[in-house]
Amino acid sequence: MNTFQKYFPLGIVALAAVMLLGRMSVPSGSDTRRDIYGFGRIPVQTGGRVQPMDSVARNSLVVISGKQEFEDPTDNNRVYKASEWLLILWSKPEQARKFRVFRADHPQVLALLGLPGRPGSYRYSLAELEEKNGMEKLEQQASVANEKPKEKQDHYDVRVMQLARQVKVYRDLQFRQTPGLIPTDEPGGKWLSYGDVVAKVAPQFFREEQEKARQELAAEIQKDPGVLGQLVRRHLQGMGWEEAKREFGGEEKIARYVIDQEVRDRSLPVAREKFLASLPGTFPPAGAMDRIVDAYRSDNPADFNAAVAEYHEKYTAGVPDTEKRTVALEARMNFFDPFLQCAALYVGVLLLAALSWLVWHQPLRKAAFYLACLTLVVHSAALIGRMYIGNRPPVTNLYSSAVFIGWGGLALCLVLERFYKLGIGTFAGAVMGFATMLVARFLAESGDTLEMLQAVLDTNFWLATHVTTVTLGYVATFVAGLLAVGYVVGGMFTNGLRGENGKHLAGMIYGTLCFATLLSFTGTVLGGLWADQSWGRFWGWDPKENGAVLVVIWNTLILHARWGGLVKARGMAVLAVCGNMVAAWSWFGTNQLGIGLHAYGFDNRLATGCAVFWVSQLLVVALGMVPLQFWASFGPAQPAKA
Repeated sequence: MNTFQKYFPLGIVALAAVMLLGRMSVPSGSDTRRDIYGFGRIPVQTGGRVQPMDSVARNSLVVISGKQEFEDPTDNNRVYKASEWLLILWSKPEQARKFRVFRADHPQVLALLGLPGRPGSYRYSLAELEEKNGMEKLEQQASVANEKPKEKQDHYDVRVMQLARQVKVYRDLQFRQTPGLIPTDEPGGKWLSYGDVVAKVAPQFFREEQEKARQELAAEIQKDPGVLGQLVRRHLQGMGWEEAKREFGGEEKIARYVIDQEVRDRSLPVAREKFLASLPGTFPPAGAMDRIVDAYRSDNPADFNAAVAEYHEKYTAGVPDTEKRTVALEARMNFFDPFLQCAALYVGVLLLAALSWLVWHQPLRKAAFYLACLTLVVHSAALIGRMYIGNRPPVTNLYSSAVFIGWGGLALCLVLERFYKLGIGTFAGAVMGFATMLVARFLAESGDTLEMLQAVLDTNFWLATHVTTVTLGYVATFVAGLLAVGYVVGGMFTNGLRGENGKHLAGMIYGTLCFATLLSFTGTVLGGLWADQSWGRFWGWDPKENGAVLVVIWNTLILHARWGGLVKARGMAVLAVCGNMVAAWSWFGTNQLGIGLHAYGFDNRLATGCAVFWVSQLLVVALGMVPLQFWASFGPAQPAKA
């Protein structure tokens, strides 16, 4: 091996490291450039936690558009970061109304709103949605869909409700109704929304507009009693009528609640406009926030940066130092987007590992391995950062389970590669890492990825033991299944598994299955102990519990079939591929049933994704059932060409 080949792997890693360090450099403001990053670091409280303004903007834009940034096709495809999009929404609402940020691609939804087909993007502006009474049609259809039980909601109902939710998130953000956008100036005070500010410091405006709105609404209901039913559907989204009566204690209380909510929604925007003129001397924090917005509107970078600096200096002093550090870290992670960087690195590892089987085997294999190690460092740092921000173990919701499974899969595959040095472990780890990054990107569309699970998650102990252990069981099961896919596909179409290579890969599958059985069994038992502590029963045949025990049973079945001589290497690989289907069902499939104490993360698109994945695995299983004599690696050896 010459000098170039010797140092080539280190050169690849050094180049990747330099690129990552460059990506971590955050921008700063100047007299000619607005400090958008500084604005995004402003701490706010929403979703039950203190987070940077940039996270509010990103999470809202992801829910609305499915992306963390906005590309304006009417302005030479100019790209706006989420924080700048939020500033435009506040400072130039008419311009923001024309931004095509709302996703709508279902044919029936487009027909309902009279929207033209727009292949390639399927994104529309608020102005387009509001044409032809589109908002009224959307609201009415979303209310009808909400009244249906989840199991009876079809794809059209789901897409209508999703679009209605996008509009609600947009409007709440537009009127700054999101809680905690402004810290109170009172010592030890709470965080406020603009609506809270209006009600708190300008009660004369608020009461006046409330009374007007209440009188107008009473007249509407008297003229058309059906208006009250519309209000119930609007303000009790997702709650059925019987459930609402149990929650509120009767129809009269429901009517009073929805009327109060409608009066508030109608009166606050009007009261806010009247209030703004007297704002600077009435409530300094809100005035400071408006100075930021005004400076952006006037396109004055120096004034904008000064207003942002003033806000940080004067109106975030009451934020505890710990929360300031987590906000700063989260803002930096938002900018760096570590999981996107990991996805790019995984692609590089895949290419290097695949090329190593064709040419220049050792240098490329080592380069792939070292680059995968660097990816593991970045992935690990991102996980640790999320744990520090949330003060929780690594797995708390479906999104975090995806990034954790990717991390665990890569770590396990690198251990296997360290022992066997075939390039298969590195390649499998990169495939699993990249796939889970795609899954996580999809799951991030639900909003704040640092929110907690909807189950009973009142203790970090069980999150750190049961949830982490059972997820590691999924990791090992998926790794075994992925290696098994490689065994079937590689054995069928290549001769790379002849001799020792095939035995080594079979050994990797077997060892990983043993590891998966131990972890999944231990995690399931720990889950029963948690259930006994939280719900008073160790086992209740809940779908999620059944899914977990299915993983244990299936892995145990494979091992016993192998030990009993019922299957050999090929049979074990085919059964391990089926294990992918079982683990996917336990991870995602059980959530789609919409029943049980673990019924969180329901999404019809996840059900479709699971179905597609199962079909792909069944195709691999069918391929694995082809007799060995037809496999390139195990059939009769072909004579060498003369």
